[in-house]
Amino acid sequence: MKTRIVILLLILALILPTAGCFEKPTAESLLEDSAANLEKAESYEVKGKLELDIEIESEDFDMEIVGDAEASGEITDKALHLEGEYTFSSVDEKESGDLEIYLIEDKDEITAYMREDKKWTKDSIDEDEEDFEEAQKLIEGIKFHKLVELLAEYSDDLTLAKKTEKVGKIEAYVLEGKVSGEYFLDFLKSLEVDEFEDEIDEALEESDIDLEDYEIDIRLLIDKKTKLPVLLEIDMADTVAKLAEDYLVQFMFGFSEIDDIEYYGDDDEEDEDEPEQSFEPEFEVDVKACTLEIEFSSFGDVKSIKVPSDVKDEAEED
Repeated sequence: MKTRIVILLLILALILPTAGCFEKPTAESLLEDSAANLEKAESYEVKGKLELDIEIESEDFDMEIVGDAEASGEITDKALHLEGEYTFSSVDEKESGDLEIYLIEDKDEITAYMREDKKWTKDSIDEDEEDFEEAQKLIEGIKFHKLVELLAEYSDDLTLAKKTEKVGKIEAYVLEGKVSGEYFLDFLKSLEVDEFEDEIDEALEESDIDLEDYEIDIRLLIDKKTKLPVLLEIDMADTVAKLAEDYLVQFMFGFSEIDDIEYYGDDDEEDEDEPEQSFEPEFEVDVKACTLEIEFSSFGDVKSIKVPSDVKDEAEED
């Protein structure tokens, strides 16, 4: 009898610690695990791509806004290195360039080396300066785990696909759905930079924009084995189109109430005999693309990030 009890206890001891491994994953549990694992990751690599293509048509003019940006880099617990290039065009304005940045976080100082085209600059914040804590929060925010962590609050709006998807050799869970436009607002406010928060609140109040009225398409792939994120796709095309439809006139003309503007004719003088006419410009907006993609890879493979000596020598104090 004693032998049977001992064997039973041994079996239970082996089964109970692994019982959680067989629990069916949910959108919420995957998001929480993925964010936690990403935050704990000692290092990883990222690749990002932003695509923007918007056409605006009216009786008086046509305008196309096109932008592309790509970046890649490495992130560790106390440093990051990113480099990329961008192009942007609108009406007669065309701009392109490439950027590179090193952010090194020491115990008592944060140092940034930034290159725009060929010129390097250096900026440092000492622990005694007022902006030191806010700079720390900003660095923590751009390490991406907040983007995943905040999605857990919208897990009810995301669906876990029945089938996994292959990304290279990785088998990944697929989460997708539409979340409130407040997701981005939550992310920006999670950085806890007071001045930044005040500016956001003021801009939203002046424009009377309620981000709850807009939705963002989300697609997140999570490694089935490690529960780490593999790919995050954010599609804002519908949101931007609806925002443009609702607020484009205000943004372009700076009027809080377009209906309050009265049109009196070519001589700009009021004629008491003529009825008042409201000024209501009409636009057609076609948002062909407004997407952001972030790929995650090489977890634990980045040993350290060091600023090259030639960069230190060339950098001018900002």
